[in-house]
Amino acid sequence: MSYKINIGLEVHIELLTSNKMFCMCKSSFGDIENTNVCPICLGLPGALPVVNKEAIKLAIKTGLATNCNIDNKVIFDRKTYFYKDLPKGYQTTQFYNPICKNGYIKLNNKKINIKQIHIEEDAGKISKNNNIDYNRAGIPLLEIVTQPDFENDEEVIEFLKLLKELLVFCNISDCKIQEGSMRVDINLSVRKSNEPLGNRVEIKNVGSFKAIKNAIKYETNRHINLLENGQHINIETRKFSENENKTIFMRNKEKPEDYCYIKEPDINKIILSKEFIENIIKNMPILPQEKRKIYTQKYNLSNNDTDNILSNPKITNLFETLVDMTNKPKEIANLISNETFKIIKENNLDINNIYFNTNNIYSLLNIFLLNKITRETFKNVFYEILINNINPISFIENNNLYLIQDENLIENTIINIIQNNTKSVEDYKNGKEKALKYLIGQCMKAFDGKCDIRLIEKLLIKYINC
Repeated sequence: MSYKINIGLEVHIELLTSNKMFCMCKSSFGDIENTNVCPICLGLPGALPVVNKEAIKLAIKTGLATNCNIDNKVIFDRKTYFYKDLPKGYQTTQFYNPICKNGYIKLNNKKINIKQIHIEEDAGKISKNNNIDYNRAGIPLLEIVTQPDFENDEEVIEFLKLLKELLVFCNISDCKIQEGSMRVDINLSVRKSNEPLGNRVEIKNVGSFKAIKNAIKYETNRHINLLENGQHINIETRKFSENENKTIFMRNKEKPEDYCYIKEPDINKIILSKEFIENIIKNMPILPQEKRKIYTQKYNLSNNDTDNILSNPKITNLFETLVDMTNKPKEIANLISNETFKIIKENNLDINNIYFNTNNIYSLLNIFLLNKITRETFKNVFYEILINNINPISFIENNNLYLIQDENLIENTIINIIQNNTKSVEDYKNGKEKALKYLIGQCMKAFDGKCDIRLIEKLLIKYINC
C-alpha cells in the first residue's frame, strides 16, 4: 500500500530585542531565576502593557525575508488557558489578524508556503526541580506557520536551515535551539494515496534537527502501522522522547474555541504608516540566497565555503570587508572556513563575542600573500589576532617570523644540501618522489622553517637537474 505524508510546521522564534514584548524587563537568557520580572509580565492587576516597537520591526523584517504580505494594522488578542508557567492566565497573541500572511521559502526542488507569521509573548519556564522561572514570560516571539507542504523529514530540515539562515543573517533571532530561541512543533498526517488529508497529530517543542528527523520518522511509521491494522488515528498532541526515540501521548488536541480568543482590550489597534514600513524595506540587507549566487558564480566559491560565510552576519561582514580590501575572495574564504571556525571550536568561543579587527587581519593577509611568512606562521598569528587582538607586524618582527629573503643564502644552502645528500638526489632522479620530500625537509630544517617551501622545491629541482 502506498502512503502520502503531509507535514506542517509551527516554528516559534525568540526575537533579538533588549526588552520584553509588553514591558521594559530585560530579555536575556541564563539570568538568575525571576530577576527579570515586573507587574506587567507577571500579570498583576492594574498593570498595563506597552507594545515593543522593535519587535514589530523584526516581525516585518521576517515577513519581508519570507515573501509575505505585510498588514499595516497591528491587533492583539487574548488566548486563554491556565497553566502554572502562564502567570496572566492568558497569552497575548495575534489570532484574528496576523501581521504577515501568504509567504513562502523556496527549497531546491519545491516551494513551501507560509500561511502566516504572528507576534506573541512567551510563557515562563518550569525547571527540572519544578520551580517556575518567569524571566522568559513576556519575551517576544514570532510563530511561523507553514502549510502542510512537506512530504518528508529531508524537506523539513532543509526548510528549517534556510529559515534559520535568514533569521540569523537579518539579526532577527539567534535561533539557538539549545537555549529555546527556536522551537518547532510538527503537525503530521499520513493517508493512503488519492485520499483526503488524514487526522493530524501535533508533536510539541522538538529540540534539535536530529530529534526533528527522528520524531517525523517514528510518527510516520506509527501512523502507517495503525492504518495497516485498520485502526483510527486520534487527533492529539504528543511529545518526542530523545532517550526512548519515540513520541509519547500528552493530551487530546485543543480546538480554537477551547482557548476563548477575544480581542486584547488593553492594547489599542496600531496603524503602521507607509513610511514606517518603507523604511524597513529600504534597510533590508541582501538576503543569503542572493549572496549565495554571488559567492558561487562570481567568486567561484564552494558550497561549503559559502555556507560557512553565511552562517553568521559577523563572518559575512568580515568576508566582504576583506574582499573589498584585497580582491582575493577565494583566499579569504579559505581563511574563514579553515581557520576561524577551527579557532572558535577549539577554544569553545561564542562568535558574537569575538572582535574581528579587519585592519590587523588585512595586514597579516597581505604579508602572507606577498610570501613574507609561512602558512604556519600565518595561522599562528591569525590565532593571536582573534584571541588577543595583537598587531601582526609588531608580533612577526618581535618573534623573528619573517621568511628569509636573501637569495644568495637560500641558493648556497640548497646547493650545500644537494652536495651532502647524493644518495637522496640519485633516488629522486630514479623516480622516488619521497626523496625530494626528504631534501625539502632538510632545507626547511636548515632555514629553521623560515623559507618559502615552494621556492625551496623550485630551486632543488633546478639544481638537481643542472
